[in-house]
Amino acid sequence: MAVDTDVAGMAILEKAGAIVNVLESDGERSAAQISESVGEPVSSTYRLLSTLMTLGWVDPGSRRGRYRLGVDILRIGGMLEDRLDVRGAAAPILTNLRDETRNSSFLCLLRRDSAVCVERIGGRDVQSLAMRLGDSLPLYSGAAPRALLSFLPDEELRAVLARFEARREAGEAIPSEAVIRREIEQARAVGYTVSDEDVTPGIAALGAPIYNHRGELEGGISVSGLRDRVLGADANTAEKVKAAAAEISRALGSRATEDTRAVNAGGAE
Repeated sequence: MAVDTDVAGMAILEKAGAIVNVLESDGERSAAQISESVGEPVSSTYRLLSTLMTLGWVDPGSRRGRYRLGVDILRIGGMLEDRLDVRGAAAPILTNLRDETRNSSFLCLLRRDSAVCVERIGGRDVQSLAMRLGDSLPLYSGAAPRALLSFLPDEELRAVLARFEARREAGEAIPSEAVIRREIEQARAVGYTVSDEDVTPGIAALGAPIYNHRGELEGGISVSGLRDRVLGADANTAEKVKAAAAEISRALGSRATEDTRAVNAGGAE
């Protein structure tokens, strides 16, 4: 019985997917046109359209009796497109950053209270295993995670800090809010973040935020390597990281200046 139920469920999903594909490729269509395209009776097509409208995958069209892709599924598609674009745009620039500094370069994206590594270009001299593809760090640890935390809009930042406080009260070893806010103020003042041996002894990293075509915080990048090589005065690593972040942001369509981004992020209160 369970097998039969699973088969029936898959069949319904396939039919729903076929309807979505028709609307994606052909635009607005009537139920009769959709029925013909997917090879389903009109009555079944109506039932599927009703279900898809409830889910937000399909919306009423511009004229009565017509249908189009729903706002929710377009939003999901847009989010996916953003995620795919950012990695593709960042990879060659992160490679250049690695070549300039000989240090490992990273791209991280926000996932609630953590930063997930979605791109890593290994360094020429040191191969730290602290942050591999798919690994994550809390937003208060590491340079790219701190870049995400430091340049969050204030409303989102307050929510993250409130969750940190709840976790702190539950016994987690999280830096105090005063310490975190001080680091955020420093990062917003200079445009980059510093991780000084807090993830791996002897290893330091510098990070910076990147922005999308809407001027929204999209991710954080960093370079990581031997402490003296990253933080040394002659390395000029911070300016290289900031320049790479700006280049990635431009590749994503961002036209915001650093001053605009600082205003959007707000103060650290």
